[in-house]
Amino acid sequence: MSIVITGAAGAAGRSLIAALRSRDVEVVALSHSDAGEQCLRDTGATVVRADLAHPAQLREPFAGAQAVHVIPPSLHPLEDVLVGNAVRAAVAAGVPRLVYHSVMHPHAPVLRNHLRKANAEAVVRDSGLRWTILQPSMFSQVALLMFGGDADGEVALPFNPESRISMLDLRDLAEVAALVLTEPGHDYATYELAGPLTSLKEMAVDISAVRGKPLTTHQVPVADGPLPSVAAANPMAAADMISTFAHYDQHGYLGNPRVLEMLLGRPATTFAEVAARELG
Repeated sequence: MSIVITGAAGAAGRSLIAALRSRDVEVVALSHSDAGEQCLRDTGATVVRADLAHPAQLREPFAGAQAVHVIPPSLHPLEDVLVGNAVRAAVAAGVPRLVYHSVMHPHAPVLRNHLRKANAEAVVRDSGLRWTILQPSMFSQVALLMFGGDADGEVALPFNPESRISMLDLRDLAEVAALVLTEPGHDYATYELAGPLTSLKEMAVDISAVRGKPLTTHQVPVADGPLPSVAAANPMAAADMISTFAHYDQHGYLGNPRVLEMLLGRPATTFAEVAARELG
């Protein structure tokens, strides 16, 4: 079995490669940059330089694949266009299945980055391919980065520390994605993959317990909060991230882990468990 992963150099892509390789699946990992190729060097995947913005570059790596897993670039202003390119290339190459990495609650009118994923989902559903759509919630590993690498001292938080957030372990996501890609019975399914609910305040307590030292937090105005690197370098992405923080501040990011746990066949991994594993 050969599976192609676009956007493979990111954290979600590398986790999925590991999950697929543990199942003895041949993986073709696409990256559009030198840095991405470096990240993929020791993953066991066949690394191919290709960019979703250039559909002609997708023809050769897609040829002969049993499935394509599309992970779009984070906060890209043309995500729906890029996903459309991947869908059309998969159809042209005769790929039978496509799995799209979307987001929990794509139909959120105030969040442009979510609406682009909703548009992309429509393209996937109308493709004629056998498709599956995964809708993950916020990643626990992203929250760990928000708290800082050392998780010491005082941390500025960009939204209400008591807002309830569904936090998903990247390893749980990878396990489900590998299952969907390699086992029958998941065609035309849309799976909302929400991790267990927690809050930034509770996460700080979990990190403090692992580190054995207190971690203090304070809330700053949404527009002054720390941004992920991809947003800090791009004003449009920064605007999308700020609107996302504002939405979380008012409404949280609420999901139910029942579907995730049904697919995993076990309880979902909590943020506290991820913190213990990643920081311990």
